[in-house]
Parts: sequence; C-alpha cells; structure tokens
Amino acid sequence: MTAPQYQIIRAELEARIVSGELAPGAKVPTEAELQFEYQVSRSVAQRVLNDLANAGLVIRRKRLGTHVADGARQINLMRSVDPRIGDANLPGRMDVVEGTVIPAGKAAVTLPGLDDLEPVIQLTRVRRDVTDDSATVVEIAAIPFALTPELLEENLEDVSVRAYLAQQGVEIARSRMYFDPVLLDEENAALLQLTAGIPVLRRRRLMWQSNGQIAESAAYYLKPGAMEFYIEYSDENQPDPS
Repeated sequence: MTAPQYQIIRAELEARIVSGELAPGAKVPTEAELQFEYQVSRSVAQRVLNDLANAGLVIRRKRLGTHVADGARQINLMRSVDPRIGDANLPGRMDVVEGTVIPAGKAAVTLPGLDDLEPVIQLTRVRRDVTDDSATVVEIAAIPFALTPELLEENLEDVSVRAYLAQQGVEIARSRMYFDPVLLDEENAALLQLTAGIPVLRRRRLMWQSNGQIAESAAYYLKPGAMEFYIEYSDENQPDPS
C-alpha cells in the first residue's frame, strides 16, 4: 500500500526544509509549479502547501506566496515509523563515530528476539546542526549482520538505514517508537559536547521484518532544544484529492 500522492510530495518538500536546502524565508514552489512538476491536480498541490502551513513549516500570504517559516525545525515522527512516506530526514550533516560488527548481547541497544551471540552491525553517528555545525543528535543503530553484510562498505555519512534495508529487499512490516527521559552518560555527553548527568530525551525505534524478526534497533540521544517533534493525524476515511 502506497501513501497518497499529497503525502509523498509533502514529505519531499518537508525534507528540503528540515535539511536546510530550503532555508527560512525561502520561497516554496507555488501550487501551479507543484502541479506541473508532479503532474497532479490543483487540489493536491493546495493540500500539500496547506498541510505544511498547518505544521508550522511554511507561511502562506496572499499575493506574496509561500515561504519557509523562521526556525523551521519540526520533524514529523510519523515519517520515522511509516515506511510508506520516507525517512524523517533530520537536518544537518552526519559524522560517523564508529561502525563495527559485535555480538548482539554487547550492542548498546536491545534487539528483541535475537540471540546474544548473533553478529550485528552497530553504527554510532552524530548529526550536526546546519547553521553552526554543533552536535544535535547521537544515533546508535544495530542491524543483524545477515541482513546487511556489506553495509560497512557504504558511505556511512549518507546512509539511511531504512532506505538501505529497502534496497537490500528487507521488507519492514512493523515499527515502534519509544521516548525515554534519561540522564546523559559520559560517552554520549562527550559526543554532544554537554555535561554528563543532565536530563535528555532518548528516542528509540524498533523495526521488524514481515517474518517477525528484528530488522533494526536504534537509539537517538537528543540535544535539548535542538529540534521540535510532532505527530500528525490524517483521517484515512477522507477521500484523497489525487
């Protein structure tokens, strides 16, 4: 099942905004330009821009057009768990701290249902802010080695784990996300350039294959105030304007 066209287009524009490609104040494509580029109806293009405005990512003004809102740092968490509409595309470049193969039992994240001796690839990366290059997120992800044996040969600065799994033919059937307030340990505090022991939000994501086996377990340690997350509900019973 694919996402409605307006969601796909919106996800692409949202990714350009949060990545900094469309900076605050930048003009966003008009309804007519979206119609031409994506070959969709005016109602679809209109809904895309209205949805972005309702999420606080853009500002729409008559006769002035649509522009990216100042300080747009809102991330739609549905895109982190719904494989139909693309990755969350957090803003900023990624630094690789470590990529290694270890037993699942020694991973920094829990992999439910996987034997402790099963080899996994663990990636530790740091996301950096688009403006001042400061650390905003520490990401630790573990993937069963058997699913992606060649992952460490990739350019890990640019790899999206979920997209890479899809390229390898790994079907994600279920995702779940947790939020934990935790005290920052010394290792992750050093990566975020913060003081150990301060409270931060940890976001955890688990993804399972269609056969019920774990595909990825990841934890994200978030620098306070670096970004704003939201979850948006859309009534699936409403007709898709496309």
